[in-house]
Amino acid sequence: MRKALALLLTCLTAFAAAQVRPQSIIVNPTPPADLQVRVWVDRDPTGQGNPVYDFGDPIYVSVTVTQDAYVYLFSVRATGEIVGILPNAFDQDNFLRAGEVRTYPPAGAQYSFTVAPPAGQDRVLAVASRRPLDISEIVDIQTGQARIQGVQNLARALSIVVTPVPRQDWVTDEAYFIAGQLPPPPTATLSVDSNPRGATVRLGGQVVGNTPLTLTINAEPTTVEVFRAGYPTYRTNINPRVGEQVRVYADLQALLVSRIVVDSNVRGAQVYIDGRLVGNVPVNVTATPGNRVVEVRAGGYTTFRTTVNLRPGETVRVYATLRAVTPPPQPNPPVIVPNPPGLNGSFTYFCKGGRLSVTYSGSQVRIFYDGAFRLLNLVQSSDGRYVYSGGPYRWEAQGQQGTLYVNGQLADTCNR
Repeated sequence: MRKALALLLTCLTAFAAAQVRPQSIIVNPTPPADLQVRVWVDRDPTGQGNPVYDFGDPIYVSVTVTQDAYVYLFSVRATGEIVGILPNAFDQDNFLRAGEVRTYPPAGAQYSFTVAPPAGQDRVLAVASRRPLDISEIVDIQTGQARIQGVQNLARALSIVVTPVPRQDWVTDEAYFIAGQLPPPPTATLSVDSNPRGATVRLGGQVVGNTPLTLTINAEPTTVEVFRAGYPTYRTNINPRVGEQVRVYADLQALLVSRIVVDSNVRGAQVYIDGRLVGNVPVNVTATPGNRVVEVRAGGYTTFRTTVNLRPGETVRVYATLRAVTPPPQPNPPVIVPNPPGLNGSFTYFCKGGRLSVTYSGSQVRIFYDGAFRLLNLVQSSDGRYVYSGGPYRWEAQGQQGTLYVNGQLADTCNR
């Protein structure tokens, strides 16, 4: 009676051509240059592929060496089960001459190799040695059954077996194949929509359609990209669970919004974009794409000014380093006839943007702002409220408080 040695497999997660080979069981770190062993199965003579066998199919294992050597073959299941192929109870001669090719089972053999369930990935391990190896602690040659189970245990056992053998005297190789029909990969559902619709969807680098779109995908990590001419690309990573419905919404219109983020070394410094006050640092504001002029001002400091080229959907960051300035010597005050009477004296106001030096002289006031003295005339006085104006600047004083306006816009509020 012919004896069948079943070469069994465990489940795979992808097709044969796309398989990533398992890590080799044992490898000589410094293999000899003259001794090589090559093992393959009958459906892949190259030994580099991963052919598929149905359950019940016969399978033949071939091996060759470049130098005279003793060859040992093992079937290794993904379940961890190990079967000895060579030597076995019917073929004890495992010594091959250089260049000799042997196939197992040979023609007329009293045994056969047959692929059997469960479905999955299997491999054949070949070990070639110039010296005989004692594998009695690994397999029972008479039955082919292993005395150990598991890839890690096999690796440890073989390491012990080859330890006495010089590294230039042994080498290994592996051949891979798939058994049976693989179960379908676990799936999830992906729904993609966008604003505007009609955008192209790319999944894992492959175009899969246009929004709105719903499709079944493998339950594994991947990247979703949504793009359309004239809009920035939306990109996100997903990791769906089995049976999960994943929804992705790409607001491409929102990606067109541009932003300017401004900060400074002077807290509370005022930020102007194209001459319009937008707030005090730090600020994060939307802006129209194009060339935008950014100014940062603070009393007692130089004005920072730069132009940024803002593209659609872009965020530009600006950091303004302001330097303190020393007021120039004050000129002799002009002789002014106060009419109507105003405030008198020099005061220091503490403002949000910094300190402000203010000198009142009858119907005039002189302030040091934006790196220069500004001379303003008294234009209104009533109920303790004094209003001074000159050019784009306007100063209002009442009691201990003062308010500065530039071009009609509130520039700063101060106290003394």
